[in-house]
Order: sequence, then C-alpha cells, then structure tokens
Amino acid sequence: MQLGIRGHLVTEPLFSLFAEPGERLRISHNYDGLPMQLSLAGNPAGEREPLSWVLNAPDKPGLYPLVLRRLDNGDETRLNLFVKVPATQMEGEFLNGYRIGSYPAPRKNRSNYQRPTGFIEVTADNVDAQLSPHFTLRQFLCKQQSDYPKYVLIKEDLLVLLEGLLEDVNAAGYPAETFGIISGYRTPWYNKRIGNVPYSRHVYGDAMDIFIDVDGDGRMDDLDADGMQNTADISRFFQIVDSYKARPQNMLLAGGVGHYNKTSRHGGFVHVDTRGYRARW
Repeated sequence: MQLGIRGHLVTEPLFSLFAEPGERLRISHNYDGLPMQLSLAGNPAGEREPLSWVLNAPDKPGLYPLVLRRLDNGDETRLNLFVKVPATQMEGEFLNGYRIGSYPAPRKNRSNYQRPTGFIEVTADNVDAQLSPHFTLRQFLCKQQSDYPKYVLIKEDLLVLLEGLLEDVNAAGYPAETFGIISGYRTPWYNKRIGNVPYSRHVYGDAMDIFIDVDGDGRMDDLDADGMQNTADISRFFQIVDSYKARPQNMLLAGGVGHYNKTSRHGGFVHVDTRGYRARW
C-alpha cells in the first residue's frame, strides 16, 4: 500500500508518525472508491475524505497503533503513532527528571531551527518499538546515561531517508539489515557536553551518523574489498548517499551529508540530515 505521510510517499508496511496531542493528521492514499478502514488501538478512527483519511491524535502522550486496511484484499499498513509530551511540561532543563538542556534561539528564516514543542517519551516498555521495517526507537536515543523515562526527537523525514538509503545500499551489493549508528538524537545538554556546535541538526531530531556494518564488527565495512577499512570506504558510502539525495523525487529530503574518517574511537561514518537545504563536507 502506498500512503502519503507528511508529504512523503511511504510504501513500507510499517512506519511511524510523531504528533502533538490533538494534532489533526492526514494520511493520503490513491484508493478512492475501494473499501478501507482506519483503526486506532483496535477501534475505528478518523474520517474518510477524497484521497485521504484524517484523524485527531489522542490528547494523552504515548504510543498508539494505527492500522489502515483495504477490506477488499486485506492489504494494510501499520503506523506507530507517537503522541509527544509537550515541552511546556519542562521544569528548567529537565522533563520528568531527564536532562534536556536549553535550545538555542530560533534562526531567522530557517523553519527547521525552531525550538521543539514536544518530545517522544521512551520507556522500558516501548524502547524496542519498531519505527519502520529496519529501525527501532532505541537506535535514535541520545547516549547520555539516565533512567527511564528518556526523551527523544525524531522526524518522519529522517525515517524516510534512512529506509531509502538502506534500500540503495542493498542495491549496491551490501546486504545490510540496518545501519551501524554512531549518534542519533542529542539533547542540547549532551551536545554541549561533547563540544558540538549549538545548532547541530542532531538536537532537532533529523540527523544521524551512520555506517555500513554487514559483518557486525561495529566498524565501517571494507566496501571496496581492498582488505582495509579506510577513507575509501567512507567515500564509497558518501557517494551512495549523495547520489540518493540528488534525485528529484527526494527533494524533500534535502540536507547535509558529511564525511568522517576513521579515528581511535570509531571506524568512520557518514553524517546525514534533512535540514531543508544542501550542505556537504
């Protein structure tokens, strides 16, 4: 089933939505005239409009299973709907005991640099929830140490990008089930602690530092099969990402691609984000 979510064409049988409490959501489709049903936590939900279903997100934060099903053939798409905890519930730098820190001032004329209005709550019960066929909630967590609940930001753009890149990586001959991850979301507090720039895309939930790790050794694979894990392998992965981003159909995924060589702490990686404009380094 093909659906339109936040302007993106989604074909995966499982995907995720991240919403504010009570937010009006629209799920587009091309199945007008066919019998369909949308259910939320097992109960009928939403209203059918031409070429779409619309519904209001629940008012209470949490994880809600959505299923859109074609009744004529049983095809369905499952959507994990995460309703965020409002940022207004923060007390200073903390949200329910979890240190988030302070976001920098919004940047003028940059809509993707606004302070977040809410955060996804992560608990011991939902941390391994599948966000899409190849990525789980745990993979996006900030690396700062804390008890549950933890909080994270994830944008649908990033999830679309990661699934698309993984498909291209497999098509290039590297049969990866998912990506190795150096860093996903970072709280502003943790981001400052490790010495990164205040406006890092990691604090806005649409960036990830990734590598190809088919053999599972925790390092970038030897992609060019020269017997060494080196900068040439990072460059090969960079080229795959850059090529994917350059396609006209992926213009909504415009953003940064960064090349990071092997160090004593990691085997090298490529940074990706969806900041809304092209950046390369």
